[in-house]
Amino acid sequence: MKFTVVLHAVLSAASLLPAARRSSLRRRLNTLLPHSSEDNSPRELKYDSNWAGAVLTGAGYRTVTGTIAVPTLKLPPGANSSVLHAVSAWVGIDGERDCPNAILQAGVDMFMNHSILSYWAWIEWFPSHIQYLPMSIRPGDAVTLNVTAPTLDSAVFSLTNHRTGQRDVARLTGQAPLLCGFSAEWIVEDFWASDGVPLPDFGSVPFISAQFATDSGVVGGVEDARLDGVKERADGPPVIQCFKTSWEGVMCAFQNATNP
Repeated sequence: MKFTVVLHAVLSAASLLPAARRSSLRRRLNTLLPHSSEDNSPRELKYDSNWAGAVLTGAGYRTVTGTIAVPTLKLPPGANSSVLHAVSAWVGIDGERDCPNAILQAGVDMFMNHSILSYWAWIEWFPSHIQYLPMSIRPGDAVTLNVTAPTLDSAVFSLTNHRTGQRDVARLTGQAPLLCGFSAEWIVEDFWASDGVPLPDFGSVPFISAQFATDSGVVGGVEDARLDGVKERADGPPVIQCFKTSWEGVMCAFQNATNP
């Protein structure tokens, strides 16, 4: 009976995944919230309503990679345990609004539903539908996420779980709309603004070995990246703060959340 209840809870959460991803991955329509002079956040940090992390802008980005440490999710103080909570960590190309066409992404969605945790690896050439991968993921795993665009209409995705040794590779060709190669991202995503799904207490999500490569052969890390945090309300406190840990490292940490 206990197994049946657990399985039902996990499947109930899974049934919500595609809708949540599709709605939350619309173009980043909201403008960056103004940086408050009273905020003691790290220099360079700006605020968005749903994306936190490191962003590089320029031209010719063709590969973005990073390894995340999968966190254990907890219920924030005062939150309702019967409500689905969710957060996502991903790497991508062209998430910035400078490219109005497509976003190339690979990541891990993390869900807490009735205290049941579930983790789902996924890839996407937005605005096409997300594809979930049959990868076993649990808290504490180190998962490497890699997206490469050999051309502006093709992609190679690679996700590796270093605990299990499982590596999933997928290829897409002849895609439309085309990528631009204008930005590289390492992102922790909050679904509250886009879907009304509250944020769990994820502690922190580090991206290590966070690197990019361009079509001209330039390779680098996140030392010159802009940092974004998340405020769920323009006049509210930060719910996710990010900082750089090295030239190829970024850490995003849970601060607070909107509880239904």
